[in-house]
Formats: sequence, C-alpha cells, structure tokens
Amino acid sequence: MLLLISIPAFARMYGVSCNLCHIAYPKLNNFGENFADNGYYFPGKQEEVYSDNNDEELNLFNKIPLAVRFMQYLTAEYQKDKNTFVDFKSPYSAKILMGGAFNQNLNFYSYVIFEKGEPPFFEDAWVDVHNFFGLPLSLTLGQFQIADLMFLRETRLTQSDFYIYKLSPFPLTYHRGAILGTPYFDFGVVNGNGIGEGFDNNPQKWYFTRVPMPFKSGIFALWGEDYLNDKYTKIYRFGFDWRTSYRDFYPFLQVLVGFDRDTQNLFYGGFFGLDVVKNKFVYSFLFNYVDAPNNSYYYQQRLLRGAFRLSYYILRNLKTFAEVEGDAFSNWVILYLGFDYAF
Repeated sequence: MLLLISIPAFARMYGVSCNLCHIAYPKLNNFGENFADNGYYFPGKQEEVYSDNNDEELNLFNKIPLAVRFMQYLTAEYQKDKNTFVDFKSPYSAKILMGGAFNQNLNFYSYVIFEKGEPPFFEDAWVDVHNFFGLPLSLTLGQFQIADLMFLRETRLTQSDFYIYKLSPFPLTYHRGAILGTPYFDFGVVNGNGIGEGFDNNPQKWYFTRVPMPFKSGIFALWGEDYLNDKYTKIYRFGFDWRTSYRDFYPFLQVLVGFDRDTQNLFYGGFFGLDVVKNKFVYSFLFNYVDAPNNSYYYQQRLLRGAFRLSYYILRNLKTFAEVEGDAFSNWVILYLGFDYAF
C-alpha cells in the first residue's frame, strides 16, 4: 500500500537531497516509493532524527518534521461565446505538511491546506501501523484519498487533475476510514460522506479493495450504499491502473467504470499520462476522458480534456511552469503560468 508522500522535512531530517526520493518533485522514484512503503523509516539514519533525552521509551524529533508548499500562478481562460478571463491566482494554495516515523512500526502524515482564499482545513491526516506482531500487514486510520491506492493525486505533475476520481456526488478523493494493507491486496472501509461539515451521516459504509497485478498494474473495486435524490442507491466502481518507466519516460494509465444500481446512473472513462524528464526540464502530458449516457446523472460531468505542461526546475524544490489545458466537449481552454516551491 502506498498512501505516503515525501516532504522537504525529510531532506532536513536525514541530511539528503530531494532527488534521493523524487524523479522531479513531487513525483516519486523507486527509492521514494520504498521509503514511503516502509513508513518513512530510514535504516542506518533513523536514530539521528531523535533527540537524546536519556529515555529509551521516548522518541522526540530533534527537528520538527514540518514543511510548506506554495503554488501561485496566473490563468488566462477562454470559452467559446464568452470573454477571455485573466486571473491572478497568487497565492492559489499553501500547504503546511508534517510527517515522520515514531519507530519502525508507527508513522503519521498530515497537512493543512489554505486554498482559493478559503479557511484552512485538513485534507490528509492519518496514522499508520505496519509489520505489527511480526506480520507483513499495515493498518492506516484517519483521513485519506481512496484514489491514492491507484495514483497519488498529490504527486501528479500537471495542474490538470485526475478528473474521474472527483465525479460528484460520490468522489474517490478524501474520506475518513481505515485501510488494511497486505502483500496480496489492500482492503478499506470509509464513511462515504467525504470530509465536509460533521462526520458520518451515512449508516452504510463504502468498502473497497485493490489487488496488485504483474507489470506494475492493479485491479480496483468499490461497493457500498449512499444517499442520492432522496433515496439510497448501491454504488459500484471497477478500475484498472498501470504504470511503468523506460529511461526518461514515465507513462501511466487508469480505466474506471461506475454504476449506481438503484438510480441507474452509469459513467466510464479514465486518463492516460506521460512524464518525460530531461535534466531540469520536465514535459508532462495528461489526457482525461469521462463519458456517460444522456439519461445518467453523470452526463453533465462529461469531458474530453488534454493538457501539456512544461516545467523548469530552477532548484530541486523550486520550479516554474507553463501549462495549457483544453476540453473538446465545452470548447474551453486555459493557460497556467506560475511557480511551485516547497521548503
């Protein structure tokens, strides 16, 4: 199971460069994925991050595992039969991130986000217990994205999103619950009502699983029951994900189908992406497709959207970028120009 994201605090704590874990920040390399899977525990260096308090039963970080990420940019948006709209989204978002390993078996990760001028709130916030009782198992409890079992939205290199994960009213993004990780599959349960005001308002839960397959692929399934249009409906989601790497090329693919049985709502689609890393330049392509029958609730969320981004890394933790994104269904195009930096 991989829910974890490396942050600049780890570079300070362990005295290493960000490129130890990242292909191009925030995208993780194999070492970074293994470091995350091991619960941020760094053999040979871990004891260096704890202060000496003459107490073997006390682990306190000698440096607070705190990091900050800022994103700010300008947009120019065009849609057919409408005026071009230019907006300074600076700052667009700021994230205060924390994470670390208390010991070999327990770690945590959380961040508070300030976004779009709205009040701050928690997105990721969880603890993870792993290899307990000497077994290759893990238990994650808290607030996380269901979709992270397939692809980490927080590590994508485009402003363009993985839109099929965000379809309303039952997105696969942030929820509160638990995930059991095993070498053969991951199994989770969540409230199903997202992270809005209050806690659970759904007496039924959502259940989901991902089974890893050969060639860095996996099969995903979700089932549960939720409330829509004044009635409960059973919801089902089935997906296939794949990624690989060849030299400087990093392609990835997601296919997902959803069906709400009692309301007869259906959607299908996914995304394909490719990141190409050439020294300080990174070229990122992302193609999203979401479709649904015209009698489906999801018909209004159809999209056929492509994006291209050119990023230039001034420093390991500071990049400037230009991205263009367009949607064929709505005759919509947007240009992003900005900076993304973390420390």
